[in-house]
Amino acid sequence: MKPPKVCILTAGRGTRMGGGFAWINKALLPLQDKAIISHIIEACPPGTEFVIGLGHLADQVRSYVSVAHPGLPVSYVEVDPWQGPGSGPGRSLLCCKPLLGERFAFVPCDFVPSGPIDTVRPGDWAGVAAADHKPSEQYCNLLVKNGAVLAVADKQRPDGPGYRVFTGLMRIEHAEIFWEGVKSAGAVAGECQVSGGLEALARAGGLDAVQHPWTDVGDSALYKREIIARHGYDFSKPGEALYILNDRVVKLFRDAIACSRRVSRGRAAAGVFPAMLDAGPGFLAYDFIEGNTLYDTIDADSLDALLGWCARNLWVPVRMDPGPFASLCDRFFRTKTLQRVEQYRVQGGFVAEPQDVMGQPVPPVAELLDAIDWDDLSSGGRPVRFHGDLQFDNVLVGSDGGFTLLDWRQDFAGEIEAGDLDYDLAKMLGGIRVNYALVKRGEFSYSVGLSGERHDARFRLPSCPQADKLEARLLGFAEESGRDPRRIRLLTGLIHLNMAPLHAEPFGAAMRDLARLEIAAELVPT
Repeated sequence: MKPPKVCILTAGRGTRMGGGFAWINKALLPLQDKAIISHIIEACPPGTEFVIGLGHLADQVRSYVSVAHPGLPVSYVEVDPWQGPGSGPGRSLLCCKPLLGERFAFVPCDFVPSGPIDTVRPGDWAGVAAADHKPSEQYCNLLVKNGAVLAVADKQRPDGPGYRVFTGLMRIEHAEIFWEGVKSAGAVAGECQVSGGLEALARAGGLDAVQHPWTDVGDSALYKREIIARHGYDFSKPGEALYILNDRVVKLFRDAIACSRRVSRGRAAAGVFPAMLDAGPGFLAYDFIEGNTLYDTIDADSLDALLGWCARNLWVPVRMDPGPFASLCDRFFRTKTLQRVEQYRVQGGFVAEPQDVMGQPVPPVAELLDAIDWDDLSSGGRPVRFHGDLQFDNVLVGSDGGFTLLDWRQDFAGEIEAGDLDYDLAKMLGGIRVNYALVKRGEFSYSVGLSGERHDARFRLPSCPQADKLEARLLGFAEESGRDPRRIRLLTGLIHLNMAPLHAEPFGAAMRDLARLEIAAELVPT
């Protein structure tokens, strides 16, 4: 039997996700390297046709589906209105009605299936959560007896036992009854809901309840909890989303201009970065390349090989007058650092800055930054074609031992042709001192306790095997190249400080306090 069409609604703003996710459509939130909508599409039976309701960030959804699922049989419907009075999932579904036919299935875009979705199962039925998912006024709740739905309590506390949470998944066979119920029902919580249609089917005695395993990611707390459950730690970057889909890697950026600059830089460095593909505004796509990251095999020999390869293929000298390049370095190092520190202050990252770190007194961040000779730091750079985030999770080693560099930065203080060689070296040093691949799995710790009358920060951050030997090799290469190891070490501290506001706690605090140790070690006592 041919499966029914599946309708996925992506029109709403997803306000329960909070302001930090306002830039991305909720259906495109990544989970285990796929957007939520991809988890839904891949869980449906082969041959399924899809109808996607569009509203908020409609072009973003279109672009993602086209690049992530080329050839997918899909139709799009512009929902009107998709926000404000008269909007809601019921209204969105009514807009899609002309394309759905006499029988169809519906899956909400915050529904992550835990297995195949059996839309071929006949009859009118609604998905219900397991008994341990407690009904409340936050959900639409269905009164279930002997597998049949008897009543609906939408966005209200159920008045007795036997209610189960409606997951949002449903299959409709008697469509006219459902549609009349949706149209005749009044607003619920200020919106046109689908619950009126379910209630009409229940009154007609034909709506079954089907338990289907699912994960609710309808708000930011649930979504973040699921990321931690699946990955160990939420290492995502604000304003970016990463997807790995079959033969391609897709990235979505809040800043479309920054994305276009990455595309330009990628195409200008053929053989260093992966082959680029077009993917629409805000999207960057490139071919998936088989291999392991350098973190999987890092040792002194592989580091030497990478440094030599970068010297030959990446770090091509760029002609630039010293004055203008020093100004770029000043903006990139001093201005950006001060902006990130202010960002972290607003986030509350300096409310309780410990006096001691790992048992030793360390000046606070503001005092350390005041002690840096920024003019000297900015005038010491060397302009080259650069990567901008050259830590070992972004270095792919192919089966032939060759290197491909991933996740390059879009610019250096607005300049796309050149960046500072020492910044790339400092990024590598930072990735030796802190193994980000292990951090992403949650293998770190941070705590603050009292030592006498002073607060002392203690952290355990994983490093690369033989980190001291790798650091010596890296800094030895720098000296042989005419670079100043102290400058590279100082930039490493600034890099870790800049990371603090970009990541969830307690990793942000660990980066702040590691940076304090690193910066203090490089400053000459006055």
